[in-house]
Amino acid sequence: MPAALRLEFRALLELYLIPGLTALMPWPLGFRWLRFCSRFAFLYRNEWQAALAQARQFVDVGDETLWARQFRLCRLVDHADFWISRTRSRRWLRHHTDIAQDWPQLETPAVGVFFHVCPGLWAMRSLREQGVETSVLAGHFSRRSMGGSRLAYWYGVLRLNELQRVSGGPLIFSPGTVRQAQGMIARGGWVAGTPDVPPTETALGSPVTLFGHPAHFAEGLLLIARRAQVPVVVFTLGLDLATGRRRLEVLGVHEADAPGLLQHIASHWQRLLCERSWGFMLWSFMPSWFDTPLQVTQAAQAAPG
Repeated sequence: MPAALRLEFRALLELYLIPGLTALMPWPLGFRWLRFCSRFAFLYRNEWQAALAQARQFVDVGDETLWARQFRLCRLVDHADFWISRTRSRRWLRHHTDIAQDWPQLETPAVGVFFHVCPGLWAMRSLREQGVETSVLAGHFSRRSMGGSRLAYWYGVLRLNELQRVSGGPLIFSPGTVRQAQGMIARGGWVAGTPDVPPTETALGSPVTLFGHPAHFAEGLLLIARRAQVPVVVFTLGLDLATGRRRLEVLGVHEADAPGLLQHIASHWQRLLCERSWGFMLWSFMPSWFDTPLQVTQAAQAAPG
């Protein structure tokens, strides 16, 4: 089979067929289907191998074979969520999510902070159910960044469209992120995003300590909150690997200019990586958080294209 065809077949299997079938089943049965499929090591092979290589340097992964299967299961659930969200009403959320700490009742808009730890799409649907429209900060992507597959690229397009639909507000892309975010807040909506993205030449972040070492963590969301003078709400959506149930937890509501807030958020993130290391989707980029700004700049300049 030609390499290009193998690439498309893998995308069809991993992004469409296996996770998409869950939309045809009750979730308990669908989750059992995903748990069955997670035993096959060829699924997301490049992802889980790169993730495991980094994770074992920072956390105790225990049984590596089990960890890899848990990582694959989390990826399968993340992709299944797209298809389920497209085909299920808000009742699905109420039936399959446990609320550990509900959304705060605020008199102003806010900036929401969550992480690439466990699937998060249903957190945005939960927030929308509270009557809140949210604009989510999103990144540009291309066919190349999606592994070169046309099917993977179009899956990414469909997924962003679904994220915008369930969040209720337009997605925010750079450039002009702060301006767009302030406009959304001025209209009474929230802005949400994930600060646990690798630093780049144009968004180096600010110094924090991670795993006992100097690192950099993105501060853009806090900058938006400070300029708009709105609070910061930190939240997570966990995944029970035994049952498939979700666990929504608001970790705190903070004043945007609270001293040490960025380190506080980074420490929350580190705790989540230790507790749910199999759920972090960006392990392969982990060294980027510990690079110096000069190293990040040099890497960006050396990148092809």
